[in-house]
This record gives sequence, structure tokens and C-alpha cells, in this order.
Amino acid sequence: MYALELGKGLNKMEFYFYRHGKTKGNAQKRYVGRTDESITKEAEEELRLLKAPLVEAVFSSPLKRCRQTCGILFPNIEPEFIDGLMETDFGEFEYKNHEELKNSRQYINWLKSGGKVGFPSGESFEGFKSRCMEAFYFITGKMEETGINSAAIVTHGGVIMAVLSQLSQKDFYDFHIDNGGCIYGRFNKYKNIFEDIRIL
Repeated sequence: MYALELGKGLNKMEFYFYRHGKTKGNAQKRYVGRTDESITKEAEEELRLLKAPLVEAVFSSPLKRCRQTCGILFPNIEPEFIDGLMETDFGEFEYKNHEELKNSRQYINWLKSGGKVGFPSGESFEGFKSRCMEAFYFITGKMEETGINSAAIVTHGGVIMAVLSQLSQKDFYDFHIDNGGCIYGRFNKYKNIFEDIRIL
């Protein structure tokens, strides 16, 4: 994976959104939200094969799986950890998989909604999206203050989908990527939209 040429200009910002490496829970297709587990040894090896882009800053979820991914991909940049980049709170679904939940009426209703209703005893879909946007705008504000044009955001699948779907003309699930995957986006701060999005 090679860095794209960075476009300069105060109103244009380049982002590389990375989903953290795979964990045991991911491999078992569990809903891994606030469970703070490590990435697998296999995931570490896969991440080491990637050529990370050249960026000026790294922002990350504080959860262990993201910290470890940052350390492998960007060993020479000290990341800034932002709580707002954490995965959604799955509530009663946390660390369970489809087989364990398939007879739950609450789970069935959630599936029927397309995954767009709140999680029982967890986070609402709208609340989650709002929290993710607050974190993203904090990042863009800080980049503008410091004159930074490019950054990596190492986070979770849900966060990536929440941010990009709200700043593009696409659906939430259009931005689903595998663990260790990356999406490049060029953000126009003044138009408040991503003008170029590519799954790398």
C-alpha cells in the first residue's frame, strides 16, 4: 500500500482511515465494542506486511487493538488517543455472536432495522454517529490550528462507516472494510464533504 500524493491547501485535508488488526473476537464474528482485547499474532504479521502512507499525524481510539495497530503501522509517530474514536457500545450484545443472539427478540428487531436502532443497554445509533462526528471535527480543528494537511485515523469499523457516510453521498454500510483495511479520503473542510474516497 503506497501513499497517495498529498494535496496542499488549507481547505483540503488528506485522511487514511485504518480499521484495527483482527482480534480473537473478530475472528469469531462477535460484536466487539468496548471489550479491550489484543490483536492476534496473525494480525500482527499481516500488518507488518503493509506499507503505511506518509502522514504528519496519527489519531487513534484508545482501545488496545488500535494502540497495537498504531505501533506497527506508524512506529515513529506518537499517536493522539481520542475517546470519541472508540467503537460503539453494543450493550447486551457485547462480545456475543449471531448464533448466541439469534433467538433474542431484541436482536431480531435490531436486524430488521438494518442495524440502525439502538443497542439494549448500549449506545443509540444516532448518539454513536454524533459522537463520531464530534471526534472527527475535533481532529480537523486541531489539524487546521497546527497547519497539518495529512493524518491517519486508526479506529474501528463502525466509526469509519459513521464518519464517511455522513460526509458523503453514500450509505453507512458502503464503507465496511476488513480488519487491517484502509480507506483514503480527501476532505474539503469548507464544503464539509469528502470529495474523493477510495478503498485501498
